[in-house]
Amino acid sequence: MSMWTAIALICVAGIIGEAYRHRQKYAGSEETGEKLDALNQRIEQLEGDLRKRVEVLERIVTDSKADLKRQFDHLDKAS
Repeated sequence: MSMWTAIALICVAGIIGEAYRHRQKYAGSEETGEKLDALNQRIEQLEGDLRKRVEVLERIVTDSKADLKRQFDHLDKAS
């Protein structure tokens, strides 16, 4: 076997070894994918909750001024 053949075999073995190591490293990515899906679902749920809260706050801010003014007027008339 010549020196260049040995160098080529060592390079091929290194490439195959790195590919195997890379594959083993990311073999558990299914579990990671499931965790990401759960986190995305949780984020969507929280976003929906926040959106509902903002809508309620907007409704309170826009509607209660008129109601509050009527209540003050009613209290002024009552006293």
